[in-house]
Amino acid sequence: MHARGDTLSLDDALGMAIDAWMATDTPPPADGNAKGYQWKCLLLPDGTDIRMTVAGRTEYAVVVGDAIVYQGRSVSPRGMTLAIAGEGRNAWRDLMIRRPGDAKWLYASVLRTRIERAERQAQPQPATPADSMAAAARCMSDALRSAMVLVDHVNAQAVRQQDERRRIGSRREADQLGEDCAF
Repeated sequence: MHARGDTLSLDDALGMAIDAWMATDTPPPADGNAKGYQWKCLLLPDGTDIRMTVAGRTEYAVVVGDAIVYQGRSVSPRGMTLAIAGEGRNAWRDLMIRRPGDAKWLYASVLRTRIERAERQAQPQPATPADSMAAAARCMSDALRSAMVLVDHVNAQAVRQQDERRRIGSRREADQLGEDCAF
């Protein structure tokens, strides 16, 4: 990092690396037949345990193949929260997950946040403040160009309407109504 002139502290770099490592999903098995339940951005691999605690009782489900199985039937995360506690529950906030290889239970919302953070960090970031300013200037220039195209279009429409209004056939003296009406 020092050789590249990076201004990130070693503690921050290590923290980001650990967060990215923890946010990665369990790698697929060696035979390539990865199974699991895909819940938006979160993959729950085959064998993942899911639990929810409501009113002092804890209910469990498990991912079998590509399905979440709760009380012998396949459910979605929302379906599990409905079956356990009824309406008014948020599956991301209420379900705890322990994937194969995980040491502890984590709320689904925590896993989702880690994945989203890792995706944001994977996007290329400007190296220097000058690069940031150049990127901002390019965006503003593109926005200004788009606005100018719209202004030119509106001006052209206004001129066309004005031309049509002032054409000879549309003027009052060219109006033939008086001659066509007989009393």
